[in-house]
Amino acid sequence: MIFLDPYAPHILTAKEQHLEKLFPIVKKRVNDLPTGELKTFLNEARIKRILTDLPKDLSYHHYSLLYAITGVNTTEWKDYLRIKKKRAKNRNTAENHVFDRYKELIFNINSIFKYKGSFGKKETEYSTYDLANSLNIQTCVYCNRIYTKTVINPNKITRPEFDHWYPKETYPLLALSFYNLIPSCHICNSSVKGSIEMNTTDFLHPYIKEDTNLKFSYWIKGLNQYKFQIKRIPNSKEDNTIKAFKLEEIYETHKDEIHDLVNLRKLYSVDYLVKLRGLLSKVDQKISNEEIYRLAFGTSLDEKDFQKRPLSRMKRDILEELGMLND
Repeated sequence: MIFLDPYAPHILTAKEQHLEKLFPIVKKRVNDLPTGELKTFLNEARIKRILTDLPKDLSYHHYSLLYAITGVNTTEWKDYLRIKKKRAKNRNTAENHVFDRYKELIFNINSIFKYKGSFGKKETEYSTYDLANSLNIQTCVYCNRIYTKTVINPNKITRPEFDHWYPKETYPLLALSFYNLIPSCHICNSSVKGSIEMNTTDFLHPYIKEDTNLKFSYWIKGLNQYKFQIKRIPNSKEDNTIKAFKLEEIYETHKDEIHDLVNLRKLYSVDYLVKLRGLLSKVDQKISNEEIYRLAFGTSLDEKDFQKRPLSRMKRDILEELGMLND
């Protein structure tokens, strides 16, 4: 997990643009609704908060909606989510009544906070490509294994996927919420996490910085064979998040990186970095420790820059364990 500072200047700028571009669109869609409870609920202040509130405040709007609309409630909402996964022919009469009662409400919400077919389309004036370009997050926030760079010139070519941390199927009101759109790779967004229902009590959120107790480590499995381990406290937020994204299993595919780092430790020890500094200082006397580290290992040393290079967190932890990063 890479933590993102919600108050970093470029992220605040991206959020302001997100609100500026989407608010008039969402407001117009609400204005086009017939008079009723949903239209009353989605006043201008509410729309702005849904689009820009911090992660811990977002679920409040979902539950407030269920209290504000006559004929729906939080208990039955869970039933609806279960029922809608069934084929129509497999639903009983009571289930059909529940499904029909929520169907129009969900249709209206999805037409207002429209992700697919609108914000998610590259042809849209302000789209996921523009958000990705503004955020400029260069590796997957969840796994830090895969580049997620954005290319928009001369055309919108590639961008990260955006994971809805609160799944849009469960929380349709939050489909366009800025802090609910997490830049990620396809594996973490679709293949692994899918629609797992997250919450800020049991899981780590990229925009909520916490002092985490986790560390990439390894153990020797055999001659020149290594196995990954992510040390953490069982049943903690860290543990739940690692399991949700299957990070230990996925990082097993990078055992060759451990092999290379261990060999580097055997061959050069800390002298490797000292000698490299000596060589590079002949070209640039002001070269920093961070630059030497990046050139030597192809990753970032400072935690705030982990998102710039794949495997930065893993390599930093393993190199510390090997004693390669002594002052």
